[in-house]
Amino acid sequence: MPQLHRFDNDSKIGDISNEQLQFLNDHLANDRDTEFYVDYDILRSLAANGADPVLIGMLENSLGHQYWMKFTWSTDGTHRPWIQVVPARPGRKGGRA
Repeated sequence: MPQLHRFDNDSKIGDISNEQLQFLNDHLANDRDTEFYVDYDILRSLAANGADPVLIGMLENSLGHQYWMKFTWSTDGTHRPWIQVVPARPGRKGGRA
């Protein structure tokens, strides 16, 4: 089952059906990308084009009070962010890790 995750903080948005994922790919993706961008205008457009109300609600809840959101999906149950923060070595002050 596909899962949606916020790109910025890797929090899980929720599980979606294959049909919902296909809808997102059909309406938001470029060349089968695994990341999407939405804002409230895009959510209204998706709803007008027949998006599942549960999917719209899930995305709207995750978007919250922010102006826009980038999110990604995975089908294997694990999501690995593309960017990982590596802490500095102990005892090192500031600078690059």
